[in-house]
Amino acid sequence: MRKLRIAVIIFFLLSAGVFAGYRIESRLHTDQVPPVLTSDTDSISVSVEAEESELFQGLHAEDNADGDITDEIRVASMSNFTERGRRTVNYAVFDSSGHAATLSRELVYTDYTSPRITLNAPLRFSLSEAEAWDTSEFLELFQAQDCLDGDLSNAVQVNVEGNGYVSGAGDYTVNVQVSNSAGDVTTVPVRMTVTDPSDEGESEKYYPVLSQYIVYTSLGQGVDLYSLLAGLQHGSAQYIFGSEELSGEITPASVAITDRTDYNTPGAYLVDYSYTTAEGVTAVTTLTVVVEE
Repeated sequence: MRKLRIAVIIFFLLSAGVFAGYRIESRLHTDQVPPVLTSDTDSISVSVEAEESELFQGLHAEDNADGDITDEIRVASMSNFTERGRRTVNYAVFDSSGHAATLSRELVYTDYTSPRITLNAPLRFSLSEAEAWDTSEFLELFQAQDCLDGDLSNAVQVNVEGNGYVSGAGDYTVNVQVSNSAGDVTTVPVRMTVTDPSDEGESEKYYPVLSQYIVYTSLGQGVDLYSLLAGLQHGSAQYIFGSEELSGEITPASVAITDRTDYNTPGAYLVDYSYTTAEGVTAVTTLTVVVEE
């Protein structure tokens, strides 16, 4: 029995030695060197419409065992914008042994524009509809489009300035906001008009009708404000300029425009279109002009 016990111990020691030798031998022959990922530039410039392959221009990956593995480079992540239209892109590459190399560089979009919010109907409600702004139907009046993410209409948020609710007839500034996946936030102020149906003068108003209620332009570039005029609205009825329902004497020139826009300074500006009837009743519709950098 004692001889058997000694034999088992010797066998165990020999097995442990063989296993340890195998581990040492494997480690000596296993690739322990990670690949090398390099770039010939610290920054690349591409269009927002660029194919993903363009993001890899100027990159090279080499591994001591696998050789050239440039085709294995992948985009690991992208940061939010560090400046408008500029972000950091992070790359990674793995060799066949599972070792990784990473690299970061700046990505600049040559034709980037911030998300744009549009509005194709006036924000005009009677007091009986005063809470309409706080509904999904109100949000559906706005559309938002982004050059990176496409349609962002479902991400639009609104906020009424001041106490946040409608307290009576009058004009209210509504801030409309949307952001894209790169963290760029667009905020556009628009004017909401709440009318009092019991006001006799309200039934006599003819509001200018526009084709758009938010427009965009570039620095130094004016907007043909009269080209946005479509007609007049009286109650629920709309009358198009030049139609039989509207007197030929009433033309876009019959509408006065008060333009507060500084076309040389980025920002959002309100433009008033006002029409005064022969009886002296004036109705105002407001356009928002956004001047972009």
